[in-house]
Order: sequence, then structure tokens, then C-alpha cells
Amino acid sequence: MFFVFGLATSPSADPIRGMGRGSTVALAAAAALLVSLPMLLLVLLLAADPLPSADPYEQENHRVFVEWKAKNGKTYTYPGEEECRYAVFKDTRRYIAWDRASRPTSSGLNGFAASSNEEMYLGLFGPWVAKQEEYEQETRRMFVLWKAKYGKTYRDVGEERCRYRLFKGNRRVVVRLNAATGQDVYGLNQFGDLTNEEVQQRCYPETDRELSTRCQAAVLDPGSSTVRDRERLISYMVCRCIATEMR
Repeated sequence: MFFVFGLATSPSADPIRGMGRGSTVALAAAAALLVSLPMLLLVLLLAADPLPSADPYEQENHRVFVEWKAKNGKTYTYPGEEECRYAVFKDTRRYIAWDRASRPTSSGLNGFAASSNEEMYLGLFGPWVAKQEEYEQETRRMFVLWKAKYGKTYRDVGEERCRYRLFKGNRRVVVRLNAATGQDVYGLNQFGDLTNEEVQQRCYPETDRELSTRCQAAVLDPGSSTVRDRERLISYMVCRCIATEMR
């Protein structure tokens, strides 16, 4: 609510000439207010609808994510961590849709939908993985060097922690690719801390020309150009867009 105050003036036969300086200022302010009201209303409308032209798929993902958090009691301390978890959640949801389209299944979103493959891996093989202290130290050292090489920075410690787990999971795939070749041929490029969906959005067709025959053979079924299961799908995305051949 806006209020405009003017100074009282002595009466005059000419209402315009009889106006004091205060009244003139008040009229000018009122005129300015009338001009600015449409702009103010426009700003308020935009604030009420922060995503007026957002992609419907993105809006649907966000709605489902909010409902999923409420259902499973999920809260995140850091905004950056929530943003990263949302990216993982979208990747999981896309895979479930892909899985349902490819075969009869009852798979759906559970409480681990925003957990990275690395976290799931630790959940299944925790006691054994916990003993791999040397591997963990090496991965953290590589992560620090990788961040410096590609100028990676994060909004907060929560996002960095989440991205590190994605990096570590992608590195495990690269380790398996190197084991298949019998030598350290592959490393992680600038996409090393992304989900599969994020990689698909950033990986362009011309990247396929950089994909070696050896890497293709490591992830595709013999005599087939398609990827059948989740493990091969992840390996294929890492091979196609995340792994880079070291010279």
C-alpha cells in the first residue's frame, strides 16, 4: 500500500496557481506511482510463476521429486546438495521409465531414488569396500587434480560430496574398462562428476567419432548395437562421453 502526503496551502482563486510546492511534489509522486504500477504488477506476476516457460518434463520431475521427499522424509542441509540429488533422482526416474518400456517389471521409485550408484555399491558391499582405503585415497587425490584441471567449483560442501560420489562411481566404470584392455588406457574427462542424464544433455553426436572400437567392444553385446541392461547402459554412457583415452 502506498501513501502520498502533501503540504497544506492557503486557498486561491486559481487552484493550479494556488498549489504550494508540497502539493506539486505530491502530484508528481502520484503520477510516477501510476506509471510504475503496471511494471510492479508484472514483477509480482513473474515472481508468482518462477518457471513460466519451463519444459513440462522438467516441471513433472520437480513435482515428483517434491512428493518423493515428503513421502520418504528426505531433507538436505545444503542447496547445492539438493540440486545434485535432484539430478540423481531424475536419472533414476528416467532409467525406471526406460526399464518399464523394455520389459515387464514392477520397478519404481523407492527411498534410494536419489542415491548414486556408488552409494548403492557401498550399501551392498560396505564391509568389503570399507577396507579399500588405498583406493579411496587414490580416488580423492584424483578428484582434487581433476577439479583443478577442469576448473570445477561447487556451491557448498554438500554438492561437492554428492558430486564426488558420482565421480567415484564413474571412475569404477573406467577402472573396469582399463581392466578389460589390460592397461591404463582411459581416464575421466570434464563430465566425470555428472549423472547419465546430465551427460546425455552435454554429450553431442560428434563425440561418437572419438569412441574407439575397443571401448565399444567392452560394453556392447556381441553382434548387437544396443545396450540391454543397466550395467551395460552405464558403461556405454561412460565409454561414449565420460571416458577419454590417455595419450
